[in-house]
Amino acid sequence: MFPFRASVPFWMLVVIAANWTFAEDTLHEDKNLATYEEVKDIPNHPEKYLIDVRSRELVEKDGVIPGSIIIPFMELENALMMNDKEFNMKYGHEKPPRDAVVIFSCLGGQYAQMGSDLARKHGWEKAKPYLGSWLEWSKREGLD
Repeated sequence: MFPFRASVPFWMLVVIAANWTFAEDTLHEDKNLATYEEVKDIPNHPEKYLIDVRSRELVEKDGVIPGSIIIPFMELENALMMNDKEFNMKYGHEKPPRDAVVIFSCLGGQYAQMGSDLARKHGWEKAKPYLGSWLEWSKREGLD
């Protein structure tokens, strides 16, 4: 029937095709990921929150994205569980309401994703990571 013998098993071709389709879908803008442009516009949107989960030492050394609330990742779960007054006293900002868009940043995106996942686990359904985080921000802003 076929003039050649396939050297790749059929099931492997199915897996490759499925992954190709998934990769194509991820090339389109994802509303669950924050972009540089969205983060840059945070100061104009007080209804959105930007949380930087880097250590205070890294923030002091490198700098901070304007409008960020600094909550080191190791403190994040406790911060999310605080009442509004405790949060404000400790971090100097209003605690994000659970229905707010909350964007997480870090150095390169990994902890931003983990912070977003943790917030979603605790009820912040509009939490999302800024995967470019400080590395993209500083480069685009000419700070590196």
